[in-house]
Amino acid sequence: MRMTARKSLAVFALVALAYAANSQAPVAPPPPDCNCGPSDRPPYKAEFKITSVQTLANGTTVTRESTETDAVDSQGRRMHSITDITPQFGSVPGTFVNANDPVGGTQSSWDSRTKKARVTKMPPKDQRDGCWANDSGTFRMSWNAHPTPPAGSGSGAAAGEIGVMPASKRPKPEIEDLGTTTIEGLEAHGRRLTTTYQTGEMGNDAPIVTTQEDWTSSEYHISVRQVTDDPRSGKRTRELVDFTPGEPDPATFQPPEGFDVTTDELHQVTCSFPQ
Repeated sequence: MRMTARKSLAVFALVALAYAANSQAPVAPPPPDCNCGPSDRPPYKAEFKITSVQTLANGTTVTRESTETDAVDSQGRRMHSITDITPQFGSVPGTFVNANDPVGGTQSSWDSRTKKARVTKMPPKDQRDGCWANDSGTFRMSWNAHPTPPAGSGSGAAAGEIGVMPASKRPKPEIEDLGTTTIEGLEAHGRRLTTTYQTGEMGNDAPIVTTQEDWTSSEYHISVRQVTDDPRSGKRTRELVDFTPGEPDPATFQPPEGFDVTTDELHQVTCSFPQ
């Protein structure tokens, strides 16, 4: 996996995955467009509702709901959280949070169910090169580290992989401009992409049509409504339900009081990659 200091979003994902491995609990995706510097957008806090509906072959529908919250301040701090609404297999709903604080030089993750948090102190920016790990070695981070591809490997799908269509053969979507509308006080521009997979392209005996609708606020550079409809996986809607412009509470970017906080400092290590 290739990562650069500019792509700290990918770096932060590694921290989240490492924390998930330790806590055995889901972790929210990293904050959006994390540049670890002053924000290029006005500060805000936004809450989204996500609804996924899948229709099974016998007509049964499976509905899952969750919420997401994004927050950005003028100093470049970013937070992203996911809250389960629909429990699965008797699980207890919870909120999983990732936050990046370039001012304090930390990246944090916490889980409302376990009331545990992990705070990672980042290396100084002028030292962010190569591979780094915490003392226990439970997670690693890297900048400008390039794994060597195995001999004979290619960029396409693995041999024998089922259901993956090479990018060069995927049909081009039809794009429809939907104009503008207002969602939670924000003006948004929309477009719809319709993709048709013709009969036989992936073993299908009839055409498969998928649609993706996206409404974006140019002022805040965020998607305020997304609707994806694919007969293979169902329909998923992610829509803004509450929006607060202005600086979020600084506590938004820190683990809540009363949580058991583990603090990690990273040190440089020899890079190694899975073969």
